[in-house]
Amino acid sequence: MWAALSAAKAARFPGAAGRIPNFTGAEAAAERLRGTPQWRRARTVKANPDSPQLPVRQRALQDGKIVYMAVPRLAEPEPFFLLDPAISPTRRTRRRRSGERRVRRAGWR
Repeated sequence: MWAALSAAKAARFPGAAGRIPNFTGAEAAAERLRGTPQWRRARTVKANPDSPQLPVRQRALQDGKIVYMAVPRLAEPEPFFLLDPAISPTRRTRRRRSGERRVRRAGWR
């Protein structure tokens, strides 16, 4: 899979090898997910902190869903961040806080 993404020039920085790769089309994939009945029914979403899932986290918060995002490598005693759109006062803030580093700085644990 990593070689195919690289060969198709679909892998984004920092590349595909050895990781959950960020890829061209992650935003479109998030929109397709958003259009499913499962998404519409869900009130809570679990997401990874990896770059390709940033658009999913953003859309979940925009849609008023609670997001549990794994701590990178599950390396802390509390293995998930809680992202609650009720805590965030604006759409712009929700978008910014859906990135892992910003969530940690914002104290959303």
